[in-house]
Amino acid sequence: MQRGPILLALASLVPAGAFAAPHVTKLPPQNALVQCSPGAPCTQPTVDGWVPPLEYADGKKFPLQDYVNGGPNGDLFLYVADNAAYTWDECNIGPQASGIPSVQVNPCHSQSLFIGLRIPRPKNANGNVLNPSGLINVWLDAKRGDTLQQLVGANAPREEDRRIQLRYSTGPQGLTTLSQAKGNGTGWSVLSDPNDAWATTAVVKTPSADLGHVHIELEIKLRPSQAAILDSEPLSAAVRKLGLAINHQPFSMAGATQTVGGGRFPNIPNQPPADTLPMSWETLEFKDPTPIPLSFTMWNVGQMPDVTFWIDDGGSGEIDTVAKQIFKKEVACISEIWMSHERGELIEKVNALRAAEALPPMQAITELNDDILQPATESTGLVLLSSQQILEGGVHHFPSDMCTGSDCLQDKGVLWARIATPAATVPVITNDDTGAPRVSTGTDYAEFVDVFCTHVNAGENSPGPDTDAREDQLFDIKAYVQQVRKGGPLNANSFPYLLGDDDVFPHGTWPSGMDRPAFLLGDLNTLGPKATQDDNLFTPYKNMVGPNFLDITGRSEFEKANTLFSEARDLARTSSGADPMATGTWLSSVCSDNVVNELGAKDRLDYVLVFPPAENTTDFPTFALLKEPTASVLPHFDPDSSILTGFPLEERQQCLSDHAMVDVNVALTRVKDVVKYNRAREHRLEYSVKQVTDLETASGCCADWFTPRVLMSVNGTTLINSFMNVMEDQTIYPNWSVRTGPGSPFAFPDLAAGFMGTANMTSALWEWDVGPNDHYDSIPEGGSGTTVDQKDGHFTFFGSTATVRRVKGETTASDWLSNIEILGSFMNGYENGMTLETEGEDTDTGNNARVRHYIHVKELDAP
Repeated sequence: MQRGPILLALASLVPAGAFAAPHVTKLPPQNALVQCSPGAPCTQPTVDGWVPPLEYADGKKFPLQDYVNGGPNGDLFLYVADNAAYTWDECNIGPQASGIPSVQVNPCHSQSLFIGLRIPRPKNANGNVLNPSGLINVWLDAKRGDTLQQLVGANAPREEDRRIQLRYSTGPQGLTTLSQAKGNGTGWSVLSDPNDAWATTAVVKTPSADLGHVHIELEIKLRPSQAAILDSEPLSAAVRKLGLAINHQPFSMAGATQTVGGGRFPNIPNQPPADTLPMSWETLEFKDPTPIPLSFTMWNVGQMPDVTFWIDDGGSGEIDTVAKQIFKKEVACISEIWMSHERGELIEKVNALRAAEALPPMQAITELNDDILQPATESTGLVLLSSQQILEGGVHHFPSDMCTGSDCLQDKGVLWARIATPAATVPVITNDDTGAPRVSTGTDYAEFVDVFCTHVNAGENSPGPDTDAREDQLFDIKAYVQQVRKGGPLNANSFPYLLGDDDVFPHGTWPSGMDRPAFLLGDLNTLGPKATQDDNLFTPYKNMVGPNFLDITGRSEFEKANTLFSEARDLARTSSGADPMATGTWLSSVCSDNVVNELGAKDRLDYVLVFPPAENTTDFPTFALLKEPTASVLPHFDPDSSILTGFPLEERQQCLSDHAMVDVNVALTRVKDVVKYNRAREHRLEYSVKQVTDLETASGCCADWFTPRVLMSVNGTTLINSFMNVMEDQTIYPNWSVRTGPGSPFAFPDLAAGFMGTANMTSALWEWDVGPNDHYDSIPEGGSGTTVDQKDGHFTFFGSTATVRRVKGETTASDWLSNIEILGSFMNGYENGMTLETEGEDTDTGNNARVRHYIHVKELDAP
């Protein structure tokens, strides 16, 4: 889905029968003057009928969906070269990544649009692939600015616009014919002069390395040869835009069990590109990618347990002063808050400060307990806070033998939060099942990053027991991060991942996060280099980030092939201030405000690191990290405290903590578009309760949660799952779920192709008590009502429009159709599902919860 600062899905805001405002794709052009050099050569597609994804790594990937026949999806790759020329040694001098052919055209071609398609081949009744044929239309709107401004005459193809048709057949007698037409004000005319053509090359093959697909490549020179229309050249015009549409129509074949391989761009389910309506085509903007900004904070605040009164805190800061420094952060990893009640107090104070400034509350991952006999040191001492929604979360403790000395009094470990990016909640306009325009309220579960917060074994950095324990913990972190990113599960030991004592984690599995960067924030107690310092001078650091432990130093295959994105791993190594070496984070146990001038000489122990995308090394990730991240490393001081230091003695402000705060700003961008809902395909529907938080007290702990029913009803068949095992905590991630398909107690079929009905979903939230159990309120409409319609969230999926609505309830059949809010439509994307938080408002008992509901409609593979 294409999300941005403005609403792009505007189909519901135009009159019936008219086309929506065009979707926009930013296609960053490869510019040799900026990106390519002999030392870092660029890769560019070679039009040879073989479409390895990484050839197009400076472009963007889109799904090709067949909305007519319901066949399997294909792939579309778009890529554009901007500059006028390449030197012989700066592009295509050999394979930079696996999957790219070793023999490539050299030098690169300039000012060209490259189109690569991988189209599934049909099969016969015996499962053998057949040799397909088809027609591909490519439409080009050269003066896109005129069309977007709705100038007179621009609503139809004009002289500068082109339609390129590629007819092909494959097999021993395969033929390829290419023709081109230009606009005439109402439609298309054949070219009267060959020089009118936009120079185009096309190759069609069925490569032996991929017998299941037809590979089609086109190169189109984005400049006309006629002097009269040179001002229409998209790459040199003031408006650097191009209207583009592609439609693939497979021809029927004898012996095929199904017709497959249709697909189009733009990928809009209910709006195919129209032959003579440029407004129905996509707008390509030749600009930098759309950024998704994120910021991370790492701070060790040195709050020692009250019971260790003989050990000073790491600075003069207390919970209230710590809260004042972090309450406006986006994502913050705070370490060394060892007392459970202080962790709860920090969350309360942070959100009180945010409420005073009309900011939404931060969500948190931490350990809380109501066992007064539990030693305060038996915890990670960590709090992971986020101003964005936390979609999933967990707490992992290192195995008990991975520690030395006083660290064995603590259960150090790592916290995990799957955090929704700002793009996840950008509203999308969609039509509900009545056709009325609505603003979506759901969160896009495909728009997230995994963030980990840790604090590892302290002690010496020279080889010995301390470094051995630390390295064991680093290896354990890598195993845990991999298990989380691939989607779990976390409930069993599966070497190298080892389950820790009292771990907290979601049950079951969740969507993979290997297709995007993940971030590790932590006090890693390992001396590290700053700026340009040689890694070889810091052996423990080199080992930490190397292949034996965190394993983040290697370049991914995508990084080897593209020239646009950051390959940074250690994001706070260089300060964005005047002194790039001023990144020391360990300030010493007694420090004052003069330490700000000494950061270049201080040790570096606190980090923000990146795990690169790694889902498929020969394909595109979903998100990439934009150049260049910025970082600041700054101490903070307590205006209400003082310390005498220096000679002669001078009164100075005391440090709030013996560690500096590390702040990092980054930006992601999406490089792969998402699959939309295709009614011609079979789907699996899932409803889950992902997260439950007790709102009865501000930091109350700990409720004992269970549910007697998670319900789904489809076409008159109802399935109810119960989860009666109690889960204790203020916040839990239960993944209580119900779904269509295999694994149900009885036949509960998936949604058939062409499904036009409705599916109803609900759940009940209960808390175990010694006396009567409490049915918690989880929706705002019920007040102090006692019926399920007044306490529980109810949802309906409409197959006709792929929309999900939160509805009134289940008392009558009409309640399932009575709209409260629209979560969104799967025709707009939501490739990994959508979520919604609801909160109860029971004023009588105060038994209120915040619940994260999750709904996913997943396209199944074609038979």
